[in-house]
Amino acid sequence: MATTGNPAGEFESQLRWYYSKHFPIDLFHRWLSYGDESYFPRREISFTLPGDVYLRFRSFANADELLETLKKQTPIKIDIGAVYNISPKERANVGASLVPLEKELVIDIDMTDYYDVMGDLKEGDPVDVCDRNWQYIAGAVQIVDTALREDFGFRHLLWVYSGRRGVHCWVADQGARSLSNEARSAIVSYLSVKMVSEDNAGRRIDDITNPLHPSLSRAKREVCEPLFNEFVLKDQGMMTTPQRIKQMLSFIPNPALREQLLDRLTSTSSKNWSGTDKWERVKHDLIKHSETKTADYILFHYTYPRLDVNVSRDLGHLLKGPFCVHPGTGRVCVPFRAEECEQFMPAKYAPHIENLIEDVNNVVKGQKEGEPSQYLNKAIKVFQEFVVGLEKEKAIAEEKKTHAKLSDMDRNGARDFLAV
Repeated sequence: MATTGNPAGEFESQLRWYYSKHFPIDLFHRWLSYGDESYFPRREISFTLPGDVYLRFRSFANADELLETLKKQTPIKIDIGAVYNISPKERANVGASLVPLEKELVIDIDMTDYYDVMGDLKEGDPVDVCDRNWQYIAGAVQIVDTALREDFGFRHLLWVYSGRRGVHCWVADQGARSLSNEARSAIVSYLSVKMVSEDNAGRRIDDITNPLHPSLSRAKREVCEPLFNEFVLKDQGMMTTPQRIKQMLSFIPNPALREQLLDRLTSTSSKNWSGTDKWERVKHDLIKHSETKTADYILFHYTYPRLDVNVSRDLGHLLKGPFCVHPGTGRVCVPFRAEECEQFMPAKYAPHIENLIEDVNNVVKGQKEGEPSQYLNKAIKVFQEFVVGLEKEKAIAEEKKTHAKLSDMDRNGARDFLAV
C-alpha cells in the first residue's frame, strides 16, 4: 500500500474516523439511486482494502449498509461500476448472467500523459509536478466540459480531483448513462486529437483540417492559444533550449523546412528572442509553406486534452468515486466546479486527512473551523448541487409523465362520453 507518511494501522484508524464523520453518505446514496430504489442495490461498488486486497462485485441494499461496511473494512479506494440486471453480490445465488445495463459516461485525465510537454516544471515528486502543472488539467477540463455541454447537450457533470495526479468527470444525464459502448467510443473519439511521438512525427495528422472543425476552432481560441502562449512558452520554457526547440519542430513533416527553422532558432542571432518570438517565426514559416495544419497540430499537441480513452469506452469499467482519501497522498478526492478549475489548486483545496483531524481537534478546543474543513464543506456543496440538479430534473420528468397520463385519461373519457 502506498503511504501517507503514517503507519498502515494509523491510516486505517484515520479512514474509519473520516468515513464516520465526513464521508457524505446520504448524498452519495442519493446520487447513485437516481430516484429509483432498485438502482442502488444493483450498482457495483468495489473496494481496495489495506494491503491492496481488491474486492469486486460488491453491492449494498442501502446507505446504512454501505456506511457500516466502510467503517468496518476501511477501504483505501472505492470504485464505482455499472448498474446491473441483478444485485452483483447475488450473482452466484441467482443463477443468471450479470449484465451491465447503464453507467455514467466517465472521463479520466491523468497528468502522467503530459510529461512529454513539460519543461521547467517537470522535476520533483509526482504530486508536486501535478500541482505545478495544473494549468494543463485546467485547460483540459475547460475544453471537455464545454464540448460535453454545448456539442452533446449534457447538463449534469461532476468533476472530481483524483487525489494525486488527475481528474475524473462523471456525466450523469439519463442519456449519458444509457449509452452503448459504441456510442461512448464515438464521444471520446470526438473529444480527442490523435497524438504522435517524435519517432513518428513526420506523418500527416488526419484529425486536423483547414479550416478547423468548429469544436477545435473553439478550443483553440478559448483555451489552447492562451495556454500555449502563457504557460507552455513562458512558464514551461518549451522553446528555451535547443533540445526543446528540436522536439517542437519534430512535428513538421517537411524535413528541409524543419532543419531550416532549427538552424535559425538555435543560432546566435536568435539568442535573445523570447519563446513567443520563436513561435511566431515558426507559425510564419509554416503558413508561408502551406503548413497551417502543422502549426495547429503543434498547438494542440502541447495543450489539448489527453484522455484515457479505455476508461470511457466500456460500460463495465470502474472508476474511483468522489470523496475517497488517496492512500499515497492523504488528499480527499473532492469535486470542484469546472468554471473554477483554473483557481482550483490541489495542494490548497484538496484537504489532507491529517489536517481535517487537526482541524476538528482545534474546534473542540474552542478555535474556529479552519481551512481544511471549509474546503471539504465547499466540495460537499458542489456535490450537493450536482445531486439536487439531477433530482429536480427527475421530478420534472415525472410530473410531465403524470400530466400526459391525465391528458390521455381526459381524452379517453371524452370519447367514451361522446360514444354514449
